[in-house]
Amino acid sequence: MKRIDMDTWSRREQYQYFSGMQWPYVALTCEVDVTPLLGFMQARKVPRYIGMIHLVTKAVNSVPQLRLRIEDGCVYEHEVVHPSFTLLDSAEELRFCRAQHTEDAGVFIARTRELVDRTKNGQPALAATGQDVVYLSCVPWVHFTAVSHPMNHTPPDAIPRITWGRYQPRGERQVVAMSLQAHHGLSDGLHISRFMLKVEELCAAPDEAFAGLK
Repeated sequence: MKRIDMDTWSRREQYQYFSGMQWPYVALTCEVDVTPLLGFMQARKVPRYIGMIHLVTKAVNSVPQLRLRIEDGCVYEHEVVHPSFTLLDSAEELRFCRAQHTEDAGVFIARTRELVDRTKNGQPALAATGQDVVYLSCVPWVHFTAVSHPMNHTPPDAIPRITWGRYQPRGERQVVAMSLQAHHGLSDGLHISRFMLKVEELCAAPDEAFAGLK
């Protein structure tokens, strides 16, 4: 983790401007073509939710601005962020689950499967996470055009929220709505778009997204 030097940071003016707002957050929702990805996951028996968590976290880590966090009034850049994602237990109650990101898809999928099972069966439901995470969730019942998330203002919450919806037919293709909400003092539309384009790239080339899968 590296502390950002405010005296030399090129984004200081933008950070101070948006941080002074009552709601300093920006969100963007895009449709992503997931046709090659879904075919790959089906053929390789990759659980869809865990597979998408791995792919999305990989895309997040490719954009430095999405690894910035505000802690104790200072801005820090994390070398890597990890997925903290939502689950429903057997009673259909919300639970949070934090996994450890690794570029090796085989390792990530195997240990995240075990973690999901443990979380569904008794680990603390809404345990707090650290700052080195990205919040992920899926709403598989609907295809949406926008999403908003609760955010703390005191202290300021700068952890990005990413949500995707139901896989939706588009002719012979399949698409999914994907939304990213982030602190505008740390990232702009350019950086969010770079994330979305990386997701598109990985969905079109799942062999790259799932390197290490045997």
